[in-house]
Amino acid sequence: MSDALREQLLKAGLADEKRLKQSKKELQKQRQKQRKGGKKAKATAMPAPEKQRLAEERRLKAERDRTLNQQKEAQKRQKSVKAQIEDLLKRHAQSTRDGEIPFHFTQDNKVRKLEVTAKQQQGLSQGKLAIVRHDSRYHLVPADITEKLLERDASLFIYRVEASTDGTDDDDPYKDFPIPDDLQW
Repeated sequence: MSDALREQLLKAGLADEKRLKQSKKELQKQRQKQRKGGKKAKATAMPAPEKQRLAEERRLKAERDRTLNQQKEAQKRQKSVKAQIEDLLKRHAQSTRDGEIPFHFTQDNKVRKLEVTAKQQQGLSQGKLAIVRHDSRYHLVPADITEKLLERDASLFIYRVEASTDGTDDDDPYKDFPIPDDLQW
């Protein structure tokens, strides 16, 4: 009902405000039913092959979404692991800036060199310190930290001298000749 007709009916006294509101609500409900019914009618009138195609598209979309979510979760885990490794290295790595003694080690059948202090050299040779390569940099860390690093990323390069059981070898022909303390290699 248009507003002009409504006003004319009110002025003539043929209708009151309450009845007009009620009729307006009923009209709105009927329109909504027609809209919903129209959509349902279209959906039920759809041929079976079309329904199958739509169902297949929904399934494929859900599968794509699932794989994308898995990839995002994997990226988050990698980022978290990398942050944990960097945090461990930042907290436990020793500075090699003051190092003047070259320490040689092998990586991928190549001899590498790292300048260390005398105390660090002694720690490396005793197996108390280890060398870790992360983001193309070498870090000097305590040997017990290497286990935590390997838990997070097994592909890290770690050079660590394994400490011998008693420090002497029974077959060593030079075991009776001690190495002087002031000998530099």
